[in-house]
Amino acid sequence: MTSNRPEELFIALLRSAYSNGCRHAVLAGRPTRALPQLAFLRAQTPSSRGFATGRAMLPYVPKALYTRSSRSYATAASPQPPAKAKADAQSPPPSRKIAVLGGGITGLTAAHYLARHAKNAHITLYEGGDHLGGWIKGEVAQTAEGEDILLQRGPRMLRSGASGNKYDDLVLYDVLANLGLGDKIVYPKSAANSRYLYYPDHLVKLPAENTSLNNMLESLRSFLTEPIWDGAFGAGMHMWKYSLEKKNSRDSYELQARVAAMKGQPPPVLPRPSLEKDESVAEYLLRVMGEDRLIKNVVSGMLHGIYGGDAYKLSAKHTIFDRFWYADQAMLPNDMMWIAIKDNFLPYDILDGPNAWQVIELAVRGIRHKLIAFEDGLLTLVRGLEDDLKEWANVEIKRNAPVTSVVHQDGKVIVTAKGKTQKFDQVLSTLYAGQLAKIAQPANSLPSLSEVPAVTIMVVNMWYPNEDLLAANPGFGYLIPQGVSEEQNPERALGVLFDSDIQTRKEKAGTKLTVMMGGHQWDKWAFLPDEQMGVEMAKNVVQRHLGISPDEKGLVASARLCRDCLPQHTVGHRDRLRKAHYELSSAFQGQLMVAGPSYTTVGVIPAMRAGYDAAMRIARGSGPPHFRSNDEGVGLWNSYFRTVQQAGQKARVPDHVGATGLEWATENEVLNMAPVFRHAMWFKSWSSEAQPFVDKEGNPTSLGALIKKDGVKTSNSKGRG
Repeated sequence: MTSNRPEELFIALLRSAYSNGCRHAVLAGRPTRALPQLAFLRAQTPSSRGFATGRAMLPYVPKALYTRSSRSYATAASPQPPAKAKADAQSPPPSRKIAVLGGGITGLTAAHYLARHAKNAHITLYEGGDHLGGWIKGEVAQTAEGEDILLQRGPRMLRSGASGNKYDDLVLYDVLANLGLGDKIVYPKSAANSRYLYYPDHLVKLPAENTSLNNMLESLRSFLTEPIWDGAFGAGMHMWKYSLEKKNSRDSYELQARVAAMKGQPPPVLPRPSLEKDESVAEYLLRVMGEDRLIKNVVSGMLHGIYGGDAYKLSAKHTIFDRFWYADQAMLPNDMMWIAIKDNFLPYDILDGPNAWQVIELAVRGIRHKLIAFEDGLLTLVRGLEDDLKEWANVEIKRNAPVTSVVHQDGKVIVTAKGKTQKFDQVLSTLYAGQLAKIAQPANSLPSLSEVPAVTIMVVNMWYPNEDLLAANPGFGYLIPQGVSEEQNPERALGVLFDSDIQTRKEKAGTKLTVMMGGHQWDKWAFLPDEQMGVEMAKNVVQRHLGISPDEKGLVASARLCRDCLPQHTVGHRDRLRKAHYELSSAFQGQLMVAGPSYTTVGVIPAMRAGYDAAMRIARGSGPPHFRSNDEGVGLWNSYFRTVQQAGQKARVPDHVGATGLEWATENEVLNMAPVFRHAMWFKSWSSEAQPFVDKEGNPTSLGALIKKDGVKTSNSKGRG
């Protein structure tokens, strides 16, 4: 009989899944395809870690979501209600002074969580300019008729985590719940699904996600006729042979394991995967595909759009190819995948936090609606964070205050900005690593941070009153791969966004574009163009690629040179950060922490995750769990710990942040990855719809039922008035 108590249902399913995992993994004489590849963990992973040790698949197992509706409880050290409550005037004076350097999205998110969870602390946020939000920026320009149009220079859409092996988007949803902005989200669709690459001298539409007959026929025609796909057949054959060799190696091991089991012997131990090695995206894909034409003509374009970086220098395991790289190093069955243990545990914290159900609702929507935005791009998010911080009496925002010096002295960190110094107990830097290396004192005390490269990008916004300039190629925009000749791309453009086709704001009809130039392609340029020259260069780009005349009437244009805006995680990134961890520890004695895209994944949502991790580590003084319930009978964390203890293992949750923010870079990579069953993961496009959940009223339901219940519609994304 099914229990009506949500937490009892959760525990029952957790125990069931755990026992199944044990049974499939270790029953002598009955090896299966489920976990033979994990034998190397048996040989080198201490059982005290409580993770995948060969006798169990922990901690990640199928779970039922619970709700607090059937039993109220308080999270440990939960923030004051309501979310925007000011500090009590009667409270004791702050015992800690915390500084956050940088008012970009990482710094804003960190301050957001510090304000709520750092007890008796005063937070000072330093921003070098007058604008918060970092590269998320927009300005309202006027047409010749005096009508307003919004020009956005930074990211303006986000992608949900439904197709990846991380849960960073749960932090975004948690912040939106705190800010009350969940109902402000719009979900673009329509033209946003059409994407292009430019090669060799024209736009080529990429295969659509929707596998309709028309789309399949169009993709086939493109594959047979477009030069961009030269080498694709040979690469596909090589990939097939490569994966077959991997599979044969796995099957050979399984046969040996079965024979050993029949003889009552332990299974053979697989060679330890080489997770410590590093290689570029191009090196990895060349090994898998056997040739590099698709790398030059397709993959490099994708990397231009995300990182502005070089496929032959960016690290495979620190880009969007990370999960494929890890799978290649230690092959798993098709129904499993590798996930970082820090990502494995994040849902426990967020869903044990104060906004569990708001997060669940937004995450369920993210399964169907991959793109996320607001009517003004991401400006609503930045304004919401800024306005919220102003409501907290324990937060001070210092604008136009570029930090020029950070030094450790007499047990404090002294920060200098605009000639004034202030002492802090803890400092979190979200600045670009190279900038922090310059201001850290004594000079050259953080040499490894100075070795983290970054690229500069010129962003040019253009608006024309003629709304039909993109009629031949409507869509999201196009990217330009490294294989395009200099003759076709002398400005070294990275790509062009078709803003008028994807914007969610209603405004005067017209054609709006964003041209991005530079990135790694400008690394060796002795002089960079100014903004006026940038506009002229962008006009040349759209004339050559889109046929838009430089004399097209009514142009409204604006440019900005974004220096060092995208840190580059090139080969050796983890090793550089490992050294930086020890340098930070030595120079600042654990009182200076770093976070942001210089260190972890590039992007708005990963930056918010970095801000969350750093802030909660500072606020709590230790790693997770951060939101474990005081009631031992309630919550995901408590259920996890009970299950591990009942299995006779020692539960250990790693502190991947540490005192410097870079603890993870010093640890064994094998021990910080866990294999999980794909169907057991929450909120993914491949998640089993039969996955058990509990609804708000405490009634048993399923993920599929929650998805069907979600009635949010996608936006037309053709925001024209």
